[in-house]
Amino acid sequence: MIRKIEIENFMSLRDVSVDLGPLTVFLGPNGSGKSAIFKALVTLAKLVNGAPVRGFKTGDFTMEPGVTLDSAVWQGNSGLPIKFRVWFEDDGDNPGYTLELAKGIEGWSVIREKIRAGDGWIEVDEDNEFEHPTERGSPRVYRPPLRATLRYLVNPFVNDSKSRPVIEPIVQFSKRFGQAHRYRPSASDIASFVSLPTEAGRKVYVNENGWGLAAEPQAIQGSKREVFEAIENAVRRVFPHVRTIGFKTEWQGVRLTFMTDRSQDLIPAPQESDGVLLATFLFWRLYTAGESVKTVCLEEPENGLHPLLLAERFEVLKRFARAEGGLPAVQLMVATHSPEFLRAVHSHPGSLWREIRLAEFTADGGTSIRGLRDFREAANLHENYLIEMQKRWRPIVENWPE
Repeated sequence: MIRKIEIENFMSLRDVSVDLGPLTVFLGPNGSGKSAIFKALVTLAKLVNGAPVRGFKTGDFTMEPGVTLDSAVWQGNSGLPIKFRVWFEDDGDNPGYTLELAKGIEGWSVIREKIRAGDGWIEVDEDNEFEHPTERGSPRVYRPPLRATLRYLVNPFVNDSKSRPVIEPIVQFSKRFGQAHRYRPSASDIASFVSLPTEAGRKVYVNENGWGLAAEPQAIQGSKREVFEAIENAVRRVFPHVRTIGFKTEWQGVRLTFMTDRSQDLIPAPQESDGVLLATFLFWRLYTAGESVKTVCLEEPENGLHPLLLAERFEVLKRFARAEGGLPAVQLMVATHSPEFLRAVHSHPGSLWREIRLAEFTADGGTSIRGLRDFREAANLHENYLIEMQKRWRPIVENWPE
């Protein structure tokens, strides 16, 4: 689990340090930088897992279609380096991983990477190079600027008997960091038809908006039946009218269907409630995470959900974050605007306030993230929210036509 991360010059994150737990809840107004934290984690995970910064065939690294590091660097200033420092649970004062990117004549490159390897370090920068032997006899030497992280560069040698012992810490670190995904699912995208690939070895990837979901539970229905049933049972517990989750394949592709106690026929996904669709997405993601997907970032999990069900939604997130009852462990980060969440914190003086991080933004300093000082500050958040809402709504209500 990531205990702490520091980020410099990425989007609105000019110089940010964030302490993280199994479940971390980010609060802040629109544009304060909550999504920037999530995007930074996703970007770092891709690079750590072998996405090239500059690919021979794939082109420059993109965060999403049309969004490159040039558009992600602080204030669009490509003369600034982008830096990441990561502490895991067993790291001391020094980060267990450091990555620095800078733009030069050839484009964006890795100019420094440092990985904790047992009691030592693997490090490449202007003063250090990394070398490993090969079965061919001549060693491979890596000196910055590099077009990718070491994980990408050593990949051709993972089956090389002489290389593997030396590069093993790099491979294991990549697995430990795992994949990170950011989601802001919409019911309409979840309900859409998904065209299945016809080429062998190709698969559908679920987008951050939820498109592509239908193909995933359909695939595990046969290969991992127990996981599929866990997803189905979790949806049924929240929405008792749902009996089973199914699929319908047509010329347009495959999409979700539901058997319910309200119809004798399968209900196509567009006819089911947004809450059911979003819950299906959430339980799919949580029950299939853990082994490779280590971090899941959720934007506004309250969307499409009745306020009375929000408490149960956060209870589910807490159970997965703590890996209770044999559930797959996943580090969860949530950005929310929910007044119900604030109200719950206000009425329960427990430890929930310790999991809250406040995001604030200033034009000069960019985003800053901090934890709450105590429960009283958490309670004040709710009180201030109510006061502000009354100020905003009073003139509207008072001038409402009779």
